[in-house]
Amino acid sequence: MNLLLAGQFFSFSLKAMAGLALLLSWKRYRRGSLLYLGAFFLSSSLAILSELGGFETATPLFQGLAVSLLAGGIVALLDEEAIGFPMRSLRLAALTLPFVVAGYTVFYSQASATPNPIYLAYGLEGIFYTFAGIMLLCLRHPYPRTGTLLGAVVIIHGLHKMDYPFLRPVSWFAPIGFTIGAILSLLEVVLFIRIVLSERFRNIVEAEKPEVVKKGVFIVSPDRFKAYVEALSDFPVLAFARRSDFPERWEVHLLTTVEGPGNIGPTQLHRIIERTRSYLAEAHRENVTGVVVIEGLEYLMMYNDFRSVLKFLATLSDYIALYGGMLVLVLDEKSFDERQLKTLRQVLNVGEGK
Repeated sequence: MNLLLAGQFFSFSLKAMAGLALLLSWKRYRRGSLLYLGAFFLSSSLAILSELGGFETATPLFQGLAVSLLAGGIVALLDEEAIGFPMRSLRLAALTLPFVVAGYTVFYSQASATPNPIYLAYGLEGIFYTFAGIMLLCLRHPYPRTGTLLGAVVIIHGLHKMDYPFLRPVSWFAPIGFTIGAILSLLEVVLFIRIVLSERFRNIVEAEKPEVVKKGVFIVSPDRFKAYVEALSDFPVLAFARRSDFPERWEVHLLTTVEGPGNIGPTQLHRIIERTRSYLAEAHRENVTGVVVIEGLEYLMMYNDFRSVLKFLATLSDYIALYGGMLVLVLDEKSFDERQLKTLRQVLNVGEGK
């Protein structure tokens, strides 16, 4: 019993500290994912505290809230990183999750001599915890090692939670189960913190500011853009483009209808806005002029009307002004009529790249 209490107290302390640390990080970085994930760890710690206090009804409620916050945090993080969850996987989840929940419930009611709905609720949340881990695997592209490990650990933790209704009443296994849970919680905390402290997440800019970097919005022809690429080769530029052959230091998101890691569909303009806002906000905190490149406006115009694209660019321009950044629009002016170009320049207060 002492081992059981020690494992529960360790998990509670670990998750409470992790939650507070992530909330403090949110105050600095203002990334919505940190707010969700910080609340996830705090809610999870309250679930453990309620079990320690003997409040059986509160335990699955806090745990359910924690799983909801975890899923919300993952979705927010994927959105901030401009990573789309594959539609094929989402379709598969929609088709299988309800059946899995029903099958799990029936199996427990048949396999348990004295079914406990409180225990069952906890186990059902493990199913969704496992699905959250599958979603986290999408982070293996921007965070290759850490993202893969984090997704795997959360999946294993979810599967472990699913054995709760069956093994929690077994007195000899309870300390072992909570010890396993404490170890998995520790790994989750460490991996989440590693992501938050990574250069990619914080967008730390260490390179010296090239001469071409100026605040504002600029239109640059494809020919002139080659000089920009060369001058900014060692600068961590955020680019949304139709091609990927840019300097290694750049973070490039392909504009395409083909699903892939970091790819953005031509109608998903909100994802470009969210990733840009996050990048510019952190660059501003580091007292650096963030540089955003959009190459492929003509492509976006194929899938959106001019008014929608103009509103999208106006929003980007507002963030550029707010955070003191630079937006480079690579544009062949022959692709737009004179009226569109005039409107574009007026709305965005565009300068001409030299």
